[in-house]
Amino acid sequence: MLNDTKIKQLKPQDKTYRVADQGGLCIEVRPSGSKLWRFRYRYLGTAKMISLGEYPVITLAQARQKTLEQKSLLDQNIDPSQNRQEEKAKIKLNQACTFQNIAVEWFEKRKARRSESYRRSIEKAFEKDIFPTIGKKDIKNITAYDVLQMQEKTMKRISKQNNYGTGEATAILNRQIVSQVIDYAIATSRCEHNPISALRNTIERPAKQTARPMTDHEKSVFNDRVANYGGATTTRNAIMALMYSMLRSIEVIRLRWDWVDFNNDLIRIPPATKEQLEKGKRNIKKDREHLVPLSRQLKTILLDQQNHTKNSDYVFSSVFDTSKLMNKTTINSALDNMGLNNLTAHDFRATASTILHGMGYPSDHVELQLAHVDKNIVRGTYNHASYLEDRRKMLQDWADIVDSWKY
Repeated sequence: MLNDTKIKQLKPQDKTYRVADQGGLCIEVRPSGSKLWRFRYRYLGTAKMISLGEYPVITLAQARQKTLEQKSLLDQNIDPSQNRQEEKAKIKLNQACTFQNIAVEWFEKRKARRSESYRRSIEKAFEKDIFPTIGKKDIKNITAYDVLQMQEKTMKRISKQNNYGTGEATAILNRQIVSQVIDYAIATSRCEHNPISALRNTIERPAKQTARPMTDHEKSVFNDRVANYGGATTTRNAIMALMYSMLRSIEVIRLRWDWVDFNNDLIRIPPATKEQLEKGKRNIKKDREHLVPLSRQLKTILLDQQNHTKNSDYVFSSVFDTSKLMNKTTINSALDNMGLNNLTAHDFRATASTILHGMGYPSDHVELQLAHVDKNIVRGTYNHASYLEDRRKMLQDWADIVDSWKY
């Protein structure tokens, strides 16, 4: 048996050696001079060994007590080594159980196949509203009241910002994100209950503002305001291309020169590649090929735009860096600066749809040009080029109508 005097007299050697005490306890002396307590045992016929700490931090008496504890586990048919690993895993799991840690883990597993706008919206929600309120809390202890406070703080933050509404929609989105993270924690055995169901009627979603046709006054001043816009030519050209093409603003912003065919007077927007989809990117909503015949006016704009961005991949690139996309807020900001602050880029599409339907153009032609989804999947697979010449005439008529607007 060992005692403190014997232990102190143990000198390091060229190789590690061990000296037994009793009941499987021994001390291991390393060439460095350090002395470690070891417990040797057999479990299901297999020889095993675990560390009990370093001498003299762990005294002889403490090492013997730890040995008794390990033997008690063996009496219960519990492997001390496996038990230690499980205890460490529990400690690590509890340390990682803050809402923020689990939310980051949840987001990392999802973001690869999500769009850039989705990723930015989640990151902004975490940064602005969710993490400052509940990020440091243990996810098991988050209550309905905690999330209710997060909702209220979100609405207060939004309300303080001009032109951003009262924040109900953002608060509801934040609540939905929190609920998804808690559901993930439940699925991964780190939480047992989701308190969000109690909050579903605490906020009334505001009425959705849909796109609407331009008023007669807006149409009468539109061309003059755009022509006299003091900002970048690229921005002005993007606005007019948006109006003539019936595309969505994000689709105009993403428009690439290699999609423009001047010989055939056609824009051909392809579906996203596999690599783009893996990065959460797409070229057009619902990700299918879309054709835009060039009216004379739209072709003129694109030819002029070559003077500004011909060395860029993008037709309407950032004014400050032609290798990058135009900021998606640029067009609406420009409309605000023109005094058309109640008009959005999406209203252009509503205006074209209303007028062209009123002129008797078939709904199929108009809806196809707007790149709306065809409910007939088989038909939608093959009709991207349907009515192309009819749509060419329709877009020319539409461009002529836009040009006719004046005081």
